[in-house]
Amino acid sequence: MAKVTRVRLTSINTPRHRSITCGHVLVELFTDDDALTGVGEMSDLQHLPRYHFDVPELEATLNEILVGLDALQLTEVERRMEDNFPQAGYIYDKSRAVKCGVDIAFWDLAAKQLGVRVCDLLGGAVRASVPIAYPVFRQQGEDDVERNLALVERRLAEGFAYVRVYVGRRPDLDERFLRAARDRFGDRLGIKSLDFSNLLDAKTACAFAEKVADVGYELVEAPAPNHDVAGLAYARGRLPVPVSEHVYGYRWALDLVAADAVDVFNVSVIAIGGITPARRIFAIAEAAGKACLVGTTQELSVGTAAAAHVAMAMPAVTLPSDPVGPLLYTRDVVSDPVRYEGGHLYVPEGPGLGMRLDPELVAAAAGPLTWAATSARGVVDRQAGAV
Repeated sequence: MAKVTRVRLTSINTPRHRSITCGHVLVELFTDDDALTGVGEMSDLQHLPRYHFDVPELEATLNEILVGLDALQLTEVERRMEDNFPQAGYIYDKSRAVKCGVDIAFWDLAAKQLGVRVCDLLGGAVRASVPIAYPVFRQQGEDDVERNLALVERRLAEGFAYVRVYVGRRPDLDERFLRAARDRFGDRLGIKSLDFSNLLDAKTACAFAEKVADVGYELVEAPAPNHDVAGLAYARGRLPVPVSEHVYGYRWALDLVAADAVDVFNVSVIAIGGITPARRIFAIAEAAGKACLVGTTQELSVGTAAAAHVAMAMPAVTLPSDPVGPLLYTRDVVSDPVRYEGGHLYVPEGPGLGMRLDPELVAAAAGPLTWAATSARGVVDRQAGAV
């Protein structure tokens, strides 16, 4: 059995097309078998508060915690990581990012050890692909409406059938975009969701959702402030479409179920801290009769591959999902990025995640994590050069 001999972290920065530059940390698990290396990703760290990891210090800590573990000791990996980086009950805390990168790398390593795909190790694929809803980021100014309409037109031509539309900053422009999109594209366009991102109180979010209901959308997401169970329950009782919320902790999942506050669990591998805890959230959802979709923080191909394997193996994933990060960035770090075809995401071929880092691409993207020329609002709204 291969044992971990070294953990290496590499911080990288990847620009988005006409938007902000996002920082990530690649995780590599080297073993006493030169042919076996596990790869993971701490994704899109621009979502974190305005500070970053001390990457060398974190690398030293992870080496102390993980060196000597067998490739298949996934339960022990989770125990050690939870002891040192416990769930913080916040969707963008540091602990979930650290745990996610390590957890993905161990699943990759374990599956490679057995010569199978990660989705096979999860119990086997129950579908061949998952439909993806392409993100339309918030309207910030008059020009954004036409720019986003052009974006939708391009993606429809590429085979994407669904979008999810971020709303809540400029309701007037949000409404203008939604009505123009429906008029221009008709039934060719499926609007999977209006994503309020916890920006508005429940009554205000519901009022907007009702105002544009004739446009046609399938669900609303996060239509209440963070941790507002009562607000979510209010929205669910008021609106005729399903309500979805991000699930970023076990306690939060149970609170949502106890209050019967949502219809849909948005389960993101990065937001919950890896594949291992994501499995528990899916189990809670299935037991409670909740539908699921796979969420995203817009990962690179390594993180997106992990989301793809989870999406293929979890029966509860019945809705169009969100991982589309590799299409948003101007560059990646793998030799063969994940594959989108006809608006669907497919599992990469080969053992493990099916990902192989390209040393030249990694070197080109490597650099210290930074918040230069970015603000918290710019990150939420994906604004270019926000300060």
